[in-house]
Amino acid sequence: MKDIILSIKPCFSSEIYSGNKPIELRKAIGKEFIAGNRVFIYSSSPVKAIDGCATIKKIECLSVKEIRERLLPLAKISIESFDDYYRDRENGYVIWLSKVVKFNPAINLTELRKYGFSAPQSFSYAKANLKSVLENLK
Repeated sequence: MKDIILSIKPCFSSEIYSGNKPIELRKAIGKEFIAGNRVFIYSSSPVKAIDGCATIKKIECLSVKEIRERLLPLAKISIESFDDYYRDRENGYVIWLSKVVKFNPAINLTELRKYGFSAPQSFSYAKANLKSVLENLK
């Protein structure tokens, strides 16, 4: 089992922590995106910190049309942003999240870099030395 680090804009990560956003949308996912695996949330600029985690409840690969029609309200994204994100795509991935925890305090990027961390564009897998630090946050 690999821990995943998802880069998420702070406006969306705050919706996840509040319980208003039970899903995360992606164009592509890695092979370790499976139910039961843990996701650490890296809130991107201006927060620049790993500030929480969640468990993957399930993954769905759906047509962009179905995601838009059925799940858009849960994603907390505007129609315009959704259409722009999935432009020229037929399918997308829906990551259903459970057991969401917000860390207090978060681990900021300066601290994370001490463990060889680079902020991912979309996602990365946690390296062993970082995993030990993240374990202490739960």
